[in-house]
Amino acid sequence: MEEKRTYFAPGTIFEGTITSPGDVLVDGEVRGEIVSEGKVSIHKMGDASIAARDLELLGAAIKGDITVRGEVTVDESSAVCGNIRSSSIICAGAVRGNLTASEYVSLREHSIVDGNITTRTMDVESGAKLRGQVLVGAEGAAPSGGAPSEQAE
Repeated sequence: MEEKRTYFAPGTIFEGTITSPGDVLVDGEVRGEIVSEGKVSIHKMGDASIAARDLELLGAAIKGDITVRGEVTVDESSAVCGNIRSSSIICAGAVRGNLTASEYVSLREHSIVDGNITTRTMDVESGAKLRGQVLVGAEGAAPSGGAPSEQAE
């Protein structure tokens, strides 16, 4: 079976809506919306809302809300200005917005979160910074099924 991937090379600027049945890799810049049935990996900046199966931010700066069925990873050199809803969130970077996870949130050593967190379980490493309220033990904190496009609405 052929793998379906969409790639935006460095220097590429895309404005509008990306809808993909497979994985999306962004090394360029996206302004608008990304809707993917697969994993989205962003290594640049974007002013975009994102709905996907999984999301990986590596050296990315994102302004927009994120809705993911699986796992969101925000690495140490990434920043998000927007709300994140997912089953699990691993944050080592900076987030200005609320984190809502149906399973768990993990704040790594250098993470900075300015917003509220709602999740079933949570771990916080020494050195993580959080300004906001935390609700742990919340059942059904985030959508757990359905197509990404349905969750983003």
